[in-house]
Amino acid sequence: MKRTSTEWKQKRAEFVKGKVCAWCSSPGRLCVCTPGVSSPAEIRSGIYNLAYTRFKEVYREKYQQFEYILTGKHRHKSHPAWHRASTIHKIEPDHSDLEEQIIERLIEDRGEGNFKQLYHEWLAENGIEELIEEEIKKAEEESASFEHAIMLCKSCHFASMKGMEICPRCRKRYKSSRYETCFDCLPEEKKKDILARQNEKKS
Repeated sequence: MKRTSTEWKQKRAEFVKGKVCAWCSSPGRLCVCTPGVSSPAEIRSGIYNLAYTRFKEVYREKYQQFEYILTGKHRHKSHPAWHRASTIHKIEPDHSDLEEQIIERLIEDRGEGNFKQLYHEWLAENGIEELIEEEIKKAEEESASFEHAIMLCKSCHFASMKGMEICPRCRKRYKSSRYETCFDCLPEEKKKDILARQNEKKS
């Protein structure tokens, strides 16, 4: 059931009745939000990004050949930055985990000039478009069920899409999920510590 269908709109109207924003308790400008369910555009973009990354690996393995060249540099436990093997250290180096630096040079590309065509052929062979449609259908069914849906006002919904959530203390401002409260609700000592660290980075 798509969100543009009459049936979904009727179910939404029933679901909204008597509800307020689950985060800030605002009664206005409400929208249905299903946590963890992506929009069709997000699903399509996410799967294509993964597919493109995977095809680059396939292309590299199937069509390209490289040679590997030692640069004459290495790094080890006591000196983790790359440096020439002839470097004289002031302190006796710890040679455990010694790693030689190697660079790769492309020497053959049998698919050169046909990357786009080969990519689209690979998408078709692996049913990527069908997978996208299947995942979109699952997301639409999840949204249509309203089983895990919550009501959020427009402001809270926008914040949720940015990875933010309502501050549990003031229930007015938003915060990153990494923090317990928003900045304004922090104890004064913590505020001073954060501002001091920020000033140190600037100086």
